[in-house]
Amino acid sequence: MEHHTSGHETTDAPVFPILAAGIGLAIVTALVCVITYGMFQYLKATPPESVENPLAPSERIFPPAPRLEVFPATAMEDFLARENHQLSTYGWVDRKAGIVRIPISRAIDLALERGFPVRKEAPKR
Repeated sequence: MEHHTSGHETTDAPVFPILAAGIGLAIVTALVCVITYGMFQYLKATPPESVENPLAPSERIFPPAPRLEVFPATAMEDFLARENHQLSTYGWVDRKAGIVRIPISRAIDLALERGFPVRKEAPKR
């Protein structure tokens, strides 16, 4: 048994199978390009209204609340404006029960004038 440390291959690689695989790949690539081009031409010529989506519901269905805010900054500004209006104006909360709301600044003044309840003596332990 001889062991060669250097040299070259004694046989060549078969050219025909390599050439056939390359030509086959080129033909498949060209065929895919032609099919894709034809499909795009068909879609360009067909108006979108005539293509019906079978998965689309017939009427628009909204998910249950809370939903995603489209303009969250505007919604927050509206919310804060309503809150500030309630905190700074007089109004009825329940007319039948005689419950009204007063501005927060007036409520603070009344609480300071009337004082807060205080324990008579400290609880014994």
